[in-house]
Formats: sequence, C-alpha cells, structure tokens
Amino acid sequence: MIRPMLPVMGAILLCAQSFSVFAADSTSTSTSGQHLREQVEAQRDQLSGVSQITQTTQKSSSTLLDTPVATDDAPAQVQQP
Repeated sequence: MIRPMLPVMGAILLCAQSFSVFAADSTSTSTSGQHLREQVEAQRDQLSGVSQITQTTQKSSSTLLDTPVATDDAPAQVQQP
C-alpha cells in the first residue's frame, strides 16, 4: 500500500521545495506589511497622544563629562628643571 504512494509523495515534496523558493523571492508582501505596520503605529501614537509629547534631552553625568573644559583663566605652568 505504501510502496505505490512513495513516488507520488516524492514528487509532491520535490514540487513543494521549489514552490517555497519562489515564494521566498517575493518582497512586495513584506514591504507592504512593513508599510501597513508603520501606518498603524502612527495612528495609534496619534490616538493615544504619544505623538504630542516632546522628547526632552536628558541631563546626566555623561552630559557634564562631554562638555569641554574652559582653561582660559588657568595660571601659567612653570617648567621645572
């Protein structure tokens, strides 16, 4: 019973493999899916009010360390022999 079905199943699996290769080349669906996702997120942000919130710059210790040090009023250094 299974022996006559073996070549049929082999042909089906062989065709299914080549079909998946052709389906993987299609990028239009993923691009439109990404575009749709961006539209939904923008609409959700607008409805929830997140789009109206301005982002403030964070003041932390790294901000202080990144600023240049003013050395204009530093005393002159004397070279020691």
